[in-house]
Amino acid sequence: MTSEELKNAAVSVLEKPYHTQLYLILKVGDELIMRLADIEDENTAPEIQRMFVGFVNNTIISNDNIIIRSLSVADELPNAIYEYDYESYPEELGVFKKFSIETAVKSEKFNFKTDNLSQLFGYIIYLGSMENGIVLFKKHYSISLIKRDSFLLGAIKSAERFEKLPGEDIIRLNDNIQLVRINEVIFVLDLKMLERNMGFSALIQKAASETVEAIQTLEILDDIQVLKDALCEPAFSRKLSRVKKSSPIFKLGITKEAIIEFTKTTPELAGKFKYSDDGNKIRLDSKKSKDAFLKLMNDSFLRSELTKQYYEASTKDNITQASN
Repeated sequence: MTSEELKNAAVSVLEKPYHTQLYLILKVGDELIMRLADIEDENTAPEIQRMFVGFVNNTIISNDNIIIRSLSVADELPNAIYEYDYESYPEELGVFKKFSIETAVKSEKFNFKTDNLSQLFGYIIYLGSMENGIVLFKKHYSISLIKRDSFLLGAIKSAERFEKLPGEDIIRLNDNIQLVRINEVIFVLDLKMLERNMGFSALIQKAASETVEAIQTLEILDDIQVLKDALCEPAFSRKLSRVKKSSPIFKLGITKEAIIEFTKTTPELAGKFKYSDDGNKIRLDSKKSKDAFLKLMNDSFLRSELTKQYYEASTKDNITQASN
């Protein structure tokens, strides 16, 4: 989906009559369950709707700098929204993916007598009608819950004093949304939240391991164990996970010999690598050499036809995709 298609999809929801519903996602043991939040209609519901509609307008519809990237191959970029393109979904993300307004409206309401806000995992916000809508996900953090046994001190505006406020459970809610779903497509706005809280790191590890296996078949490294050991480093593993799917080296079947020759004859790579005694394999013996190898396998060196020099590029778009 392009940025214009995403904007148009959001507009198509908000230009027709729509309503807003808030659902609480509770983590009870290992199970995620959904509860409908019974919101006071006169004052609270309009404010909640205004806040999240404002988010959609500011982040998507009115954002002229928005760009869409595939989650499985893209690096982190400013103003980027990542389209989820993995075939599998962690359980935590599955609740969001499977959300259906037809089913959700029949959900049990959150009940303070039987449910516990300390089990609150996140929120699903629905903007739309029964036919079409925008689904938002916001992760809940414990810092946003003020328990009724906390000592709440409030300023009394009519006097120069502070008084203890009545003790009730209070949720601090803002429009810090991390996931958006439109037309059954999931878009990720916060990569770190996805990895840390939604079980996504396991998928990253799996994709990174598949990349290591693909590199091993090239027989280009003197010791493949160096890469296997690096799988425990989250930042490196994340970058490694994208190589097999995105790199032209695998897509075009570039040979080991061609890769080795490129590292030896390209001035920009001079001194980046050491080699085995016969010179036919790359030896990774430092963090710098591992990072350089990752960039090499990602084909991150572009040659200027004007200057005939090579440049490192963190983002490579085919010219035919530039308009996206």
